[in-house]
Amino acid sequence: MDSLKVLRVRKNISQQELGEALGVSQITISSWEQGKTNPSSKNVYELAKFYKVEPTVIFNAIFNQ
Repeated sequence: MDSLKVLRVRKNISQQELGEALGVSQITISSWEQGKTNPSSKNVYELAKFYKVEPTVIFNAIFNQ
């Protein structure tokens, strides 16, 4: 089961780069990866599109950390 961080690292991009791609801050990305906050449903779908995965992969990464 992949975490949000693993998905990002596998793409070889920084939190800053992912944040820019999604229109959120690097701090927001860090917060999601640490499980401090969860992305909105809109951002779950944006993450899924970005990583070219089904949204369920993102949900699993968020809720099974």
